[in-house]
Amino acid sequence: MSKSWQSVYSMENPPLSPTCPRLLLAEEKEQKCHTRVFYNLFDDEFYNFKLPELAGKICIGTSFGWLLSVGADFQMNLFHPLSKHQLSLPPHPYVWEGYNRNFELDPIDCSDIFLYKCVLSRNPWNSVTHGYDRDCIIMVIHTNYETLAFTRPGYKAWIDIKCDSRNFYDITFYKDKFYAVNNHGDVFVCHIEDDIAFAERIAIYKETEDYIHEDESEDENPYVTLGFTVLKLECSTEVKNKNEYEWVNVDSLGDQALFVGGNSSVSLSASSFNGCKANCIYFIDDNFDFFLATLNGGGYDMGVFSMEDGNIKQHYRGESLSYFAPPVWYI
Repeated sequence: MSKSWQSVYSMENPPLSPTCPRLLLAEEKEQKCHTRVFYNLFDDEFYNFKLPELAGKICIGTSFGWLLSVGADFQMNLFHPLSKHQLSLPPHPYVWEGYNRNFELDPIDCSDIFLYKCVLSRNPWNSVTHGYDRDCIIMVIHTNYETLAFTRPGYKAWIDIKCDSRNFYDITFYKDKFYAVNNHGDVFVCHIEDDIAFAERIAIYKETEDYIHEDESEDENPYVTLGFTVLKLECSTEVKNKNEYEWVNVDSLGDQALFVGGNSSVSLSASSFNGCKANCIYFIDDNFDFFLATLNGGGYDMGVFSMEDGNIKQHYRGESLSYFAPPVWYI
C-alpha cells in the first residue's frame, strides 16, 4: 500500500524524528516528478514524498530525521524531508578544491565523492529559539583516506580532526562524546574544544574476521553478507586514573535491534516498534567500493540477520538499486 505524507507534514512543522525507522529507497531512473519512496518495514507500508531537493543527489542517513545530501556541484546540505527544513553546510572538504566547478556532472560521476558517514551530536534545530543551534556538531568520515572532520551550523569550513590513524569505518555519538572505529577495529574518542579537535585511541582489536564474501563469477554481483560478529566495548582496568577498554563478544542483543549500513548506526528497543524483531541486525548495502562493479549498483545486499540462529532474511522484497545513491535508513 502506498500513502502520501504531504497531508501529515508541512513546512510549518518543526523538524522532528520519524516515529520509527524507515528505508529511503533509491531514486528511480527517469523519475520526472521527483517522488521518493519511504518503506516502513514493520507495517509493510510505502510512503510517497515529493522531494525535488534530493533529485540526483547522494544521500547519507544521519539521525533525528535528517539526511545529508551532496549534489553534483558538491554542495552539502542537512535536509529534513518531513518538514522540508534545509541547512546549508560548508562545501565538501576534499573535492571542492580538486574539481572545476564550471562543468556539469552526472550524478554517477559523483559516486566516488568519498563521503561515508555523518553523525549529529543533537538535532540542529532548536525548538526554543526556532533557529539552528551552533552547539550541534556535525561529524563526517570523508576523503579517500577515510579521515574525520566536523563543522557546526553557520560555519564556513570543515575542521579536520587530528589523529595518527585513518581508514575509519564508523562513528557514533554516545554520552556527549564522538567515538570512531577504524578498519582494524581500534576505537578512538574525539576531543573537541571550540575549533581544536583530536582523536585518541582507547582500544585495540587484535582479531579480524571477514563476513563479506566476494564472488568471482562474472554473472553474479561480487559480494554478499554471510553474517555478523557483535562485540561490546567494556572498561577492563584503570591505569593512572585512565580507563582501559577491551572488546568482549556478545551472543545476544536481548530486546535490542541494530540498524547498520551507510548511515548513522543505531541500536533501538525492538519492543517499541510493533513488528521489529529483537536480537536482530537490520543491514543495508554499504560496500561503496564495489558499487561500480555490480550489475546495477548497490542496494541488493540487504537483509535481517538473526543473532539467535544466524539466518538472514529479506526485509525489503523489492529491488532498489543505484550506483550513487542506494537505499539508506531514515531514522
